Amino acid sequence: MRARLCIDDAVGETRRVLLDADGRPFRLEIERWSERGKRARLDDVFWGRVKARMPGNRGWFIDLGLDRDGVVEPTRAAAVTEGALLALRIKSEAWSDKGPVLSLADMSASVAAPDAPGLHQAAGEDVFLRGVSVIETLAGPAARREVDAALDEASTRIIALPGGGDIAVDVARGLTVIDVDAGSRIGEQDAGAFACNLNLAAAREAARQISLRGIAGLLAVDFTRMDQRRDQRSVVERFRQSLAGYLGRASEVLELSQLGVCEAAIARRARPVADALAVPPAEREALEALREIESVGINARAAKIHARISLAAQGWLDASGIGWQDALANRVGARWAFEPGDPSRLGKPEVWSAA
Repeated sequence: MRARLCIDDAVGETRRVLLDADGRPFRLEIERWSERGKRARLDDVFWGRVKARMPGNRGWFIDLGLDRDGVVEPTRAAAVTEGALLALRIKSEAWSDKGPVLSLADMSASVAAPDAPGLHQAAGEDVFLRGVSVIETLAGPAARREVDAALDEASTRIIALPGGGDIAVDVARGLTVIDVDAGSRIGEQDAGAFACNLNLAAAREAARQISLRGIAGLLAVDFTRMDQRRDQRSVVERFRQSLAGYLGRASEVLELSQLGVCEAAIARRARPVADALAVPPAEREALEALREIESVGINARAAKIHARISLAAQGWLDASGIGWQDALANRVGARWAFEPGDPSRLGKPEVWSAA
């Protein structure tokens, strides 16, 4: 798939989004500086120490030298013994309260194992761009606007469809449900053609939203009723192909059930966007403040920059240790000052310039 890449490389956080041929976002990635060296990323190779069997004999817990243990599934753990140090590849990143899923990595016998768990080798390719041909790369304010818009969309439950109608995305603990609604859509007089065209649009949009949000696991799409088998097959095939294009890999997609529901299993790889955003409010406010200081500083090159943030956000900045002061000074100069906001309120920072 051909796409445009937008990179918002702000102080404290790097955000990237991919836009399809219609200019719509379909992949989104957020990496905070505070996570550096603390998170296992897809296809990284680690040395891990086997700790203990999982309850129910469902595999093994593995110490990767990080805050969260990984797991090796039983089908790949036949040669695993407690206390062993193994070379392991990240098969699926950590998400929610689950640690990363691992598989045994191919490692030459000549490679000496270290004394302790830790990263052996970062992924050899940029997995965010897997299956994508980048035709243009945007940075600066234009990229920041695209990323902000993609984040807003990824947090929206109801998504409008071209030509009318919408889909609703509801994520539960064990299942994601996408419901298709015609709404006020105006189309063909023939009811069959109307339902088919609505569902074709919904199939592509559902696939884009799944990719954009990083949704994985079991999925059910409740399409509008179609009586013709050829229409049902064409909608499922559109959904299957759209998923493959946006995700960069095939997924298991079943034919429509008698009730018009399409079931699918999306392999989990990268962490969901919702997890990437699930950070302490103080850190989120502090990072937004740094981003806005940088933006104001670029637009007002000689002015003093003021930022009003909560005491909690100020405390996070003081204790973070991510090196934001030098990085921000290199970009806009050391000309900012923080002012205390409401001590009981966490929220959006206020940033402005003054002569």
